[in-house]
Amino acid sequence: MSEAGPDTGIVTQIEGSKVSVEVQRGGGCKSCAMRGFCFSKSTPAVFQLETDLHLQVGDRVELEISAQGRVMASMLIFGLPVFSLFVGFLIANIWLKELASIFLAFTAMALSFFILRFCDQNLSNKIKVEIARKIEDQTE
Repeated sequence: MSEAGPDTGIVTQIEGSKVSVEVQRGGGCKSCAMRGFCFSKSTPAVFQLETDLHLQVGDRVELEISAQGRVMASMLIFGLPVFSLFVGFLIANIWLKELASIFLAFTAMALSFFILRFCDQNLSNKIKVEIARKIEDQTE
């Protein structure tokens, strides 16, 4: 288990075996400069998940996110802009002067953020997220 702890969420809606879970930001999110990429600042991340657990609205649950999904998301979020920057510069530098190449490299990086948004909309449902368990309240 990671030092930051498991991903947790709160059940916000139940419809049969489908539940809506609002993800709670971890403690590391507050200090992360990239927190805007993982979560929109104005809207929480909500997952629609199938489960056979007996849950009620307001229950806290531990989520299990596939390692493959985490790696894929990390590679896209952090790798694609840097890759676009370098490739944009190298390709532009073949035909253009250095200053124009730098400008086009940053343009390519900016374009990569639009590609990330497209990937987010089309690939987000491919990342496997499951409810691992219900977190029991320790207060008595």
